[in-house]
Amino acid sequence: MDQSAAPASPAPPSPAPPGPAPLIRRLAGGFMRLDVRNIANIKVEDMALAGGYFVLFWLLDAVNLTAFGNLKVEQLASAWPAIAVLGCTGVLFRRTAPVALAWMCGIAAVGLLLAGHAGAFVLIFEFFFSLVLFGSTKAAAVASRASWVLTLLLVIAAFAASQDASIAVVAGVLAVVTLLTPVEWAGNLRKANQLAESESARADAVQDAAQQRILAERNAHDLALEHERQHMARELHDVISARLSAIALQSGAALHAAKAVPAESAGTTLLRQIRAESVSGLDELNTMIRLLHSGASSEAPGRIAELPALLESHRAAGMAVRFSNSLHDGGHHLPLQIQTTAYRIASESLANAARHAPGKPVAVSLAAVRSGPPTGATSEASGSAGRDLLLTVSSALPEGAAGASTGTGTGIPSMHFRAAHAGGTLSAAPDGEDWKVALRLPLPDLAAPARTENQPSPATHNEGPAA
Repeated sequence: MDQSAAPASPAPPSPAPPGPAPLIRRLAGGFMRLDVRNIANIKVEDMALAGGYFVLFWLLDAVNLTAFGNLKVEQLASAWPAIAVLGCTGVLFRRTAPVALAWMCGIAAVGLLLAGHAGAFVLIFEFFFSLVLFGSTKAAAVASRASWVLTLLLVIAAFAASQDASIAVVAGVLAVVTLLTPVEWAGNLRKANQLAESESARADAVQDAAQQRILAERNAHDLALEHERQHMARELHDVISARLSAIALQSGAALHAAKAVPAESAGTTLLRQIRAESVSGLDELNTMIRLLHSGASSEAPGRIAELPALLESHRAAGMAVRFSNSLHDGGHHLPLQIQTTAYRIASESLANAARHAPGKPVAVSLAAVRSGPPTGATSEASGSAGRDLLLTVSSALPEGAAGASTGTGTGIPSMHFRAAHAGGTLSAAPDGEDWKVALRLPLPDLAAPARTENQPSPATHNEGPAA
């Protein structure tokens, strides 16, 4: 029987002998690290340096300055421009891709050395300088150690080949210039750059710490203000609010007990006024307490529509008050800030008049006037000129010590602050035989035209009788 029909099983493949494939893969990996970002980040000075190197190589060839003539390979000698272009291309990536520079300059340096071209020493210098200055920490350390090893090997090889100490000294000087000098120079520059970066980082850290400290101090200040507001709110609620509540309750009880007294008698009217004022003051105080608790910067509003009631309370207390309001719609259309400022300054002015000149007549007026310095005019400007709200409160100067002060001294500064906060101006000074407070506030452009003194409105013009 023929047994040759059975196919023989194939022998297992023998392992391939080791070759230069790992080195080629590493070399290819170094070139693959080049991408568009590396090319886009090439510096202009690196381009100039690469071009200068190529010109230098051309001059060295023109003057026939060679490296080691006995190592010259004629095939490479004729191709030195291509080798120089490879080395100069590597110089372009000295900052963005030091690994690519190492491969390109290293290969080009060996090629020029074998071609007998002196430009090999220039590329060796650039190889070690750029790798130590721009390479990673590990690459810089390896290059630094390699320079010392190569210097020592070069000196030993030169002496062993020539048996001449002078040749060994020349080889040592050449190694120092091309190997050790760039390593030492680049190492110093790298340390200086690292020191500058460290100082910059420390300055940034100090600045951040200062900002954090300022923020912490600001937070502590805000917390202290919050505690102070809470304390003030508690004191106002526990002391002032309790007293106003007692006044309101007692005046209400007095009104209930005075049923037999005629309703229109002076005493009953005064009790009603006292109760109304105490209740109103209690409401405003509670509003302030809530604002202190919430930390809001706004204040309890006061409106121009509430001025007649305020004047009536002063009339009930015996003050002779005359009031005129020539604003369109009584000023009820104005922004709340303008109304609140006018109401508060009028209230403070009336309180000052009652305190410093009791029993003297007081005149309060509201009008729209042309924007500008106070002139006393009360007619609105025609055309497109700006308009101001003018509030005047005039009262007779007290007899005797006209400039004497019996208050706390905070009334007029507070009025100035309110006027400035609303964007207006305020003057408070004697005017002949009267003390005059004049407030000017800019009216918004969209406000309706104001009435003048020659066009009073029954709804907004009120002449109060003297009490």
